[in-house]
Amino acid sequence: MAAVFRSKLSTSVASVNPSLDTSVLFDATYVEGTGSPIDEFLMRLVAINQLAPPPAAFNPLQAQLVLLGVIAAVESYLRAILRRLIAMDSICQESVHRRDVSYGAAIHLTKDMLPEAVLEKISFISKGSIVDSIRELAGIKGNLPPDVTASIDDYVKICHLRHCAVHRFGKLGVSNAIALGLEDHKELLEKPLLLDYLSLQNSIVISTGMVKTINNFLFNEIVSRISDSRWTGVYKTDKRLFLTYYKIFADTISTTGFSVGLKDMYILFMSQKAKFSAGLPF
Repeated sequence: MAAVFRSKLSTSVASVNPSLDTSVLFDATYVEGTGSPIDEFLMRLVAINQLAPPPAAFNPLQAQLVLLGVIAAVESYLRAILRRLIAMDSICQESVHRRDVSYGAAIHLTKDMLPEAVLEKISFISKGSIVDSIRELAGIKGNLPPDVTASIDDYVKICHLRHCAVHRFGKLGVSNAIALGLEDHKELLEKPLLLDYLSLQNSIVISTGMVKTINNFLFNEIVSRISDSRWTGVYKTDKRLFLTYYKIFADTISTTGFSVGLKDMYILFMSQKAKFSAGLPF
């Protein structure tokens, strides 16, 4: 076979790669916290938002990086809340019995962390993936409520901005333009994303709103399906059971709209159950 010519030109000079030992880049002393996933999300969000450029010296490229951090925090919340539910709720466990996990996960992860392996191949950046994961992994039957789907719809728009930033040097691609509304975006194809301070903060508010809406929905859905036979109506007796679920969803970080105390939440829950049993609105 005749030799084929291949040129050996250099259009840029690449330096020799330095050594990078990834095994020393993670905190081996870290211990998984006992706080709720929403608290962890909100604390992460505060730290990320500190990196946002101030209005007077706003940098759109830096804003894109902040946006990526926000979406990463949302995905981390979804993974954490579903993992915690699978680890402790019997209906959630039944919903994942047939799911595959890798051999490495099976032998190296602790029992509480093993559900993380179930989520490993899921990407929470589309409406379908978010809705299907909530329904299938948490054992939710039927359609999600309108307020939940509306919050997801708004959030997915942010995910399309993220896609542009990650994959296209910030430029708008056709698939993203179609998802965002081609009529309004067709003249912007291959134009770069130009976030300003207000749009970045609005994106953070939308992302936070979806997390809180899903958090409320899942708490109500999961705690409401606990068998009536497990409740006595006496706080002292029911406290341990109610706390098991409450602590997974409690928001102690928000300055407004945070969770009420354990006992007050329990009393409100029991009041709503009693009104429902009596056919009364609540």
